[in-house]
Amino acid sequence: MTIDILALMERDAERRRLVRRYEILRFERNPLVPCMGVVAQLDAPIGDVIPVLFIMNLGRASYLPDKGILSIRRDGRLVVFYPDGRVALNRAWTEEAARRALDEVLDMVNEAYRVLLREGPPSEEELARAMKLTWRDILVLLPGANCGKCGRQTCQSLAVDVLRGEARLSDCPLLTGDVRRLEEARKILGRRIARALGL
Repeated sequence: MTIDILALMERDAERRRLVRRYEILRFERNPLVPCMGVVAQLDAPIGDVIPVLFIMNLGRASYLPDKGILSIRRDGRLVVFYPDGRVALNRAWTEEAARRALDEVLDMVNEAYRVLLREGPPSEEELARAMKLTWRDILVLLPGANCGKCGRQTCQSLAVDVLRGEARLSDCPLLTGDVRRLEEARKILGRRIARALGL
């Protein structure tokens, strides 16, 4: 009896997908700018992956845990996720652009689902820490040398950019080059948040 390794790998990859397709429910014109928004329905509820998506997109995301609604800024557009699998996004200039953006949404949700399967859901403590995180919390993790090696003039500007999702903590060579400081930063942030911020 021979085992088809490729077929096994394909089946395993398929099991690690939560959503496979979407249905566009409607396009809506934005009266303020010349573009459309789109509302789509994914083929599965996504409430369990929304907290994971929030932490993975820390700095670019707003999360309402009591309603389970998540908004993420991505590539100049706002994407809103609802627990029942609805997704709304803006800046869909054409139907083709909307479909490309929705294909990316499927990838985002499935990546978060794989993280959920691998690591389990974030704890209440992790979510609370992520929601309270400020640039000042990030600044205290940095060396304070204001050396510019990260491409910014100050450690404060790096901290702000990290929280906005426009930079990574790994951009600071003084932080990543100091094993003790690096481990302390990971301990303070927690592994999920540290990874989301680039450590």
